[in-house]
Amino acid sequence: MTASIDDLVAGLATVRDEELTSGPGARELLAAITAERPEAVRAPRPRYARLLPAGAAATAMAAMALVALTGAGPEPVRTYANAAVAIEHKGEVYEVRVKDAYADQREFAEAFAKLGLNVRLSIVPVSPRSERRVLSFGGTAEGDDRQMPTGGRTREVDVTPFTCPPAGACPLTLRLSGDVHSPMEVTLGRRARPGEVYADDPPQQGDPLKRLKLRGLTVADALARLRGNGLGAVYEIGSFTPGGSGSWFTPAPSWRPAPGRRVTGAWLHSSQVATLMVSPAEGDPQPTPTG
Repeated sequence: MTASIDDLVAGLATVRDEELTSGPGARELLAAITAERPEAVRAPRPRYARLLPAGAAATAMAAMALVALTGAGPEPVRTYANAAVAIEHKGEVYEVRVKDAYADQREFAEAFAKLGLNVRLSIVPVSPRSERRVLSFGGTAEGDDRQMPTGGRTREVDVTPFTCPPAGACPLTLRLSGDVHSPMEVTLGRRARPGEVYADDPPQQGDPLKRLKLRGLTVADALARLRGNGLGAVYEIGSFTPGGSGSWFTPAPSWRPAPGRRVTGAWLHSSQVATLMVSPAEGDPQPTPTG
């Protein structure tokens, strides 16, 4: 008789199905299984990519490119410009081109500082004959005591204004050379606006007042002549020597000389006002002490 496949397989088993739950074999098998400590299963370690934000990555790349281009470091600044002025360093010379003579003068100081210079440039209103002239330059209080009242050259520094060609307007331009790294002040004349007080020093006695022949007139006659030419007057007390030098001081604005006093000097105070000087007399105000 042929045995079935199921009977043959069942004959191979050492533990019968009915013994798995209640027999000694079942208990031995269960004890063996529970005695084994299960091996811990490690979760796969996550991998993270370090990413930079787009802006930071671009900045880092730009910084690396800058380092690669500059090599040993940034070059010294040789040119700088803002809305008021442009300065260019050419060899031993600094060429200064004033783009806006009426600008806030702190903008001039900013430009010089960018090139490592301690220069204070003052641009002041002047009478027509003093436009584009260097009125003074020299060391500042924190520097030395160099002073050149009429501008020009000292042993250490050369300040040269450019003359404007006859064809028309051009920028105010200076060349600075020599010991320009010491603290220094430069005063340059520009065209005055209508009514601006002229900063010329010494005062200019000449056109257009020369034709009015005010010197020697009484104050009353001089005032009449000025008014006839659309000019007002302010006053100084002082005198000139035959050689042309002189000394004077400004009294309070409310002071007026007597109409019959003689005019000893006259010059333009602004485009709309003339200065009349009279010699000192008894009862006049006294100059304010200085120092």
